[in-house]
Amino acid sequence: MTKTVVIVGAGFTGLPLAHKLLIYTAPKIQDGLKIILISPNSHFYWNLAATRGLVPGALPDDKLFFPIQPAFAKYPEQNFEFLLGKATRIDTEKNSVQVLCNSGANRDVSYDHLVIATGSSVAGGLPFKSLGSHETTLRSLHALQDEIRNAREIVVAGAGPTGIETAGELAAAYGNKKKVTLLIAADRVLHSFQPLQTVSQQIEGDLKKLGVNLIHNAKVQTAEKTEGGQTVIKLMNGNTITADCYIPLFGIQLNNAWITESFLDSSGSVTLDRYMRVEGTSNIWGIGDIGNLEAKQVVASDAQIIHLAGALDLVLTGKADKLKEHKPAERKTIFISLGKQHGTGQIGWWKVWGWMVVYIKGRNIFTDMAANYVAGKQLRHASM
Repeated sequence: MTKTVVIVGAGFTGLPLAHKLLIYTAPKIQDGLKIILISPNSHFYWNLAATRGLVPGALPDDKLFFPIQPAFAKYPEQNFEFLLGKATRIDTEKNSVQVLCNSGANRDVSYDHLVIATGSSVAGGLPFKSLGSHETTLRSLHALQDEIRNAREIVVAGAGPTGIETAGELAAAYGNKKKVTLLIAADRVLHSFQPLQTVSQQIEGDLKKLGVNLIHNAKVQTAEKTEGGQTVIKLMNGNTITADCYIPLFGIQLNNAWITESFLDSSGSVTLDRYMRVEGTSNIWGIGDIGNLEAKQVVASDAQIIHLAGALDLVLTGKADKLKEHKPAERKTIFISLGKQHGTGQIGWWKVWGWMVVYIKGRNIFTDMAANYVAGKQLRHASM
């Protein structure tokens, strides 16, 4: 009887995992293997480049969004189905997932194995990650581009990688034509990542060269839109800043509303065992931001994809006794690009040369490999 693996989420982990199982595992299954990939998005969003893509005219839409269905057209219909819809509930007794299809219909999808790969979103609904359907994400991105185009003063709140790169891209694009301010909640950028001090210093120095106004120890208390369209930002220290365009980039929101509550830890992440299986289950797995095994960074996804593809291959071919533990990466990796001329990073305890980051990432933020990644021709990506 055909075995079915249902993957919920077609992002940086779910999509390449589907390709790997179809390429390497399906030919080994005598009775057949079917992969059902579920996502409300008809397009894969190369959101690694969203920090540059929000600048009007910097990147065309077809460098950011890639249709998913054509990328899987090479596989036989009996081996693959792409279901446009949003998972709403897991029924562990029936081994099924309830899906609200984009068409409005409801469907129960049965599985032998289920992979949870729904990832996370940026708090506040900004288009730095997918927002439900492709059309919704595209509209939101275009609206933000228009807001940036018309703004004179832009405030970015949050000094993690996304906030830093956003401020850098905006300043690199506009120079002194627009005032770009970065609100930093702590005494230095990337505080929660605890990078080398020289890395933080390099980033702040480059941001200043680009003309970014840095404000340290500036936690946002409230942000309210005025009738005129501006945003008044009140900080915890009592100070107030007004922006024509306000981009809050602190905190993430896990896409876990559909997941059985007992599967989640106190932070809302799916609790996984050392094999990447959901604790207390035998046939439900988790990967990417939704899991609790590693920091929620795309740099962790390569190893997770390789491990889970191998684990599922073993289980599906009757070799579950050979399962190996997934070992989270111990080496800290951060690559920060600020436009096309500035960048720095860290691998372990080594500070990466700026020119190397600019060459590897800053030139095009890996958009040159996006199409092959979606098509399954390049299942690994560089450190990001």
